Amino acid sequence: MMQDFRYALRQLRKSPSFTLAAVLTLALGIGANLAVFGVMNAVLLNPSGIPHPDRVVAVRATYAMSDLKNINISPPDFGDAVLGTDTFTSAAVMSNANFNYNLDGVTPVRLVGAKVSWQWFDVFWAKPHLGRIFRAEEDQPNADHEVVLSYSAWKQRFGSDPSVVGRSIQLNQQSYQVIGVMGPDFAWPNQAELWVPMGLPSNRYFDPNYRYNEYLFSVARLKPGVTVEQANAYLKLRASRQVESEGRNSYGRVAGWGMFCMPLVDFVAGNLRKPLLILLAAVATVLLIACANIAGLQLARASARQRAVSVQIALGVSRGRLVQQALMESLVLSLAGLAVGIALAFVLIPGLMWFAPTALMQNIQTHVDSLLLVFAGIVAVVCALVCSVAPAWHATRSHWFQALQEGGRSETPSRSRQLVRSTLVVGEIGMAMLLLSGAGLLLRSMEQLQQVETGFDSKGLLSARLSLPAGVYKTEEQQAAFFSALEQQLKSTADVSNAAIVDSLPFSNTGGSASFTIKGRTLAPNDSGPHGNIRSVSPDYFSTLRIPVVRGRAFTVTDRANTEKVAVIDETLARAYWPGQEPIGEHIAFGRNSPPITIVGVVKHARASSLEGDTTEGFYYLPLAQSSDSSVGIVVRAGTGNPSSLTSVLDSAVRAVDPSQPIYDMKTMEERVNDSLMGRRFLVVLLSVFAGLALLLAAVGLYGVISYSVKLRTRELGVRMTLGASRADVLRLILSNGIKLAAAGLVTGLLATFVFGQALSSLLYGVGLFNPLTLITTAFLLSGAVLLASYLPARRAAKVDPMVALRYE
Repeated sequence: MMQDFRYALRQLRKSPSFTLAAVLTLALGIGANLAVFGVMNAVLLNPSGIPHPDRVVAVRATYAMSDLKNINISPPDFGDAVLGTDTFTSAAVMSNANFNYNLDGVTPVRLVGAKVSWQWFDVFWAKPHLGRIFRAEEDQPNADHEVVLSYSAWKQRFGSDPSVVGRSIQLNQQSYQVIGVMGPDFAWPNQAELWVPMGLPSNRYFDPNYRYNEYLFSVARLKPGVTVEQANAYLKLRASRQVESEGRNSYGRVAGWGMFCMPLVDFVAGNLRKPLLILLAAVATVLLIACANIAGLQLARASARQRAVSVQIALGVSRGRLVQQALMESLVLSLAGLAVGIALAFVLIPGLMWFAPTALMQNIQTHVDSLLLVFAGIVAVVCALVCSVAPAWHATRSHWFQALQEGGRSETPSRSRQLVRSTLVVGEIGMAMLLLSGAGLLLRSMEQLQQVETGFDSKGLLSARLSLPAGVYKTEEQQAAFFSALEQQLKSTADVSNAAIVDSLPFSNTGGSASFTIKGRTLAPNDSGPHGNIRSVSPDYFSTLRIPVVRGRAFTVTDRANTEKVAVIDETLARAYWPGQEPIGEHIAFGRNSPPITIVGVVKHARASSLEGDTTEGFYYLPLAQSSDSSVGIVVRAGTGNPSSLTSVLDSAVRAVDPSQPIYDMKTMEERVNDSLMGRRFLVVLLSVFAGLALLLAAVGLYGVISYSVKLRTRELGVRMTLGASRADVLRLILSNGIKLAAAGLVTGLLATFVFGQALSSLLYGVGLFNPLTLITTAFLLSGAVLLASYLPARRAAKVDPMVALRYE
């Protein structure tokens, strides 16, 4: 084995150009594979900071009769999960709770935090770096003023001071005692900077009045030996018993309410699982093309060494030993490519993370673990096997006696090897066609999505978020007064043409929905009743976003807390529950004892979350003064110029009303809309890059085949030219060979697109899989590249001197 290893090194040192090209080609393919798998590993297989992530599940609620198939749970839902001690070892709930912190006594900052029940860290098996985590008695009302810091917050906000544990700090202008600092790997959820106890009353988790009030995100750890299916069977049983206890016509039965759980990694990955798998398949295809190129080059080198190999066979070296030598040479190349590829992967991974959706990457930290190393080893072995197939085949089929007799001049085995190389190139062109077609279809889908109307004018809008501390702004009246003062402050600024406040900004992945009743309307049997998305907005919200009022009126400053309750609905909600009727003047309500709300206007439907997967339910809007919220979004329309220039204006306006309140998540509305396509853009950009790389490698492979063909036919070309063939005839002869290979590759690629392209179907928007324009454009692009790769050696052949060609051996 060591002798073969040293022999391989000697052979590779004799061909430094080939060795360098092969190592760099493999490194590029291996590095791309490791980078994509590294991100995939961190997202789907082994997230950092969670030992045995396959045992952690997200507990969710569902309503079969509505759009709500996968939502948060209510406190009683969590109470049911906690009772499953034979199913879960621990369970916890969480709700977002950001905090104002005044670091220097002058400038307030917003810390991303979460309220969690006391077993939150137990579910993740997360251990503190300093101090301790919460106890059960601290997760109670009026006993919830402890805080655990994240490792990053401890370093950045508190200078890694270990004495911070036990110290009291001011959060939302209230005192909290720091009891611990978590380790560097744990920051769930959403890169949280701190955690405080949930502090709900214990009886809240078993109070039926809160059953269908879903606002808690829940996680649980399965007991050893318990599967997700068994956990779902338990949750389904608990839900069915609850529905039965409520009676035959209960809301839960009619709405199809239930509970289920899913692996947390699947929940976090969301719709990115399939794109990641497609990217992994794409980079694997690129690596196969690279290996095919190297196999072709190895076959050419084997031709050059044919006489030496024949001598070895004549001296008694077995064909098995020759195969072993070929395999060892390929293994050395693969290991060298792996070493360089690993270094390249560390450069590529940050780029992948930068392109990936922020909502996903804020929970993910890539890391090197045993699974990634095993994958790297497997890739290296596969590369060695694929690259050694051609030279091993040559070793076992070499006509050594004929080669010794003819001095290596026989063209018969060379032509058979040329057929193998041509076959490899056809496969390369086909795989490149597959990747280019996929990238083209996704690019067309992206273009279609960018033409989708949002329902409002996003240009010229700057937005930000603001959360008022409950300890300072205790009543809705105080909150409404702050928002009114802020809105007037913004409108008085010369650079601002309009301003509004809303409880949930469009395209911010926030916002709620709720059921309501229509006064005077009786529900039919098995009808769960009306349901819609709900937003609280200030009077100028529709004019600021330029959402047209279709009928009736928008809100005015007279719609205050002590006046008639009013609402505005959109056209989607009107068509759903008042088809062919006039909804203005109708009354809706939330529950039996709530006051009626009069519908005073109808507006156009505006998308709230995504250009490609927006909710099918309509919206109803309430005046912010009548339905206030402590956490809101601010929208400002610039009079002229770039809305980003209003950043200081917005910040100054908030400080003018209350200097202790910071704003955060400041973006233009166009940025928010574009961010909703980040996952798709992530796939399109990377797949296009990999498809371009595949095209380049396929062109290089074709160039090598045509060049080798010219070399084999040098004497033939000399004879043809001596007998009167023109240079144009020679050029056509060589080009025809490239055209045949290109045509065969294109046909193979089209067939592969129709077979394997089905995986892209669910990701396409407004474009079919068999889109003629995309496929024709892709075919022309690929044809141009391969023709250029054929033309270069063809032109060189056409310039050969016939006398020199005739003397060529």
